[in-house]
Amino acid sequence: MFAKFKINMSTLTATTATTVNIPINLQYQIVDNGELVERVFVETETQKSVNPILDYDKVRFTPVSESSIIVNVNYNLYFLNDNTLSIPTYYSTIGFDDSDINGRKNTFTESYLNLGFYDTDNAMTQTLMSEIDIFSMLTKDDLYPRGIPKPKMAGQPKPASQIPVRFNLSNPLFIKDGFYEGYYIYNYKDEYTIGIPKYLYMRATYFNAKTGKIINLMTEPFPFKIDDLVNKLHTRYKLFRDQTGFFYQIDDTYSNNVSYSVNAGLPNNSDVLVKLYQIQAL
Repeated sequence: MFAKFKINMSTLTATTATTVNIPINLQYQIVDNGELVERVFVETETQKSVNPILDYDKVRFTPVSESSIIVNVNYNLYFLNDNTLSIPTYYSTIGFDDSDINGRKNTFTESYLNLGFYDTDNAMTQTLMSEIDIFSMLTKDDLYPRGIPKPKMAGQPKPASQIPVRFNLSNPLFIKDGFYEGYYIYNYKDEYTIGIPKYLYMRATYFNAKTGKIINLMTEPFPFKIDDLVNKLHTRYKLFRDQTGFFYQIDDTYSNNVSYSVNAGLPNNSDVLVKLYQIQAL
């Protein structure tokens, strides 16, 4: 004769010599999770915390118009004189004298225009991406030409009251005796895909080594209230890549301070002018 007994495994326990109750059941429990934690959690979170590998190789962007290469990129600066904007502004207006320019003193040569390029035109969230410093220069138009009466000499700088505050940057392939620093823009190669442009927003500042003043510039020649002024600080640059190389355009639809013209000596090419004005606030 056989008898059947049903054992409830969830309530069955055993007692050890030290009277510790050990439950006996069919449920298993994972022990020693160290390898799992290391593989699934630690390695994953470590990868999240490490910055991705970036190629910091920079490439040169050449300025172009819609249809041609730009020969000259010109920046004209206009400053206040007795609360009135001087157009044009000459170096004498902002504190320079003839000896500063004739002697190429540090007060002149160490004064410069700073172009700061940002990822957005929102001043509250923008990040500075790159900068260009363009130092004071003299163009051919700022020097006396041949055939002038003495005591002036050909090649001698004109008076400070006759030299406008401007920065003329030239393509070295077209202009052999120009000024080239600032003509090109440099940016990271890996950030650009053919057919997908990126935009940078430029804010300009002039550093006057003669007076020690730092003057912020804007894109309009009129005073604005603070709420409106923040929308007049930037000039937009379009950077892009195609099958032939890397290029940039200065956007003449974003702000009113950009204009293109046909180059006088190379009619198949263009010049671009960017006007920058001392900030005026109401």
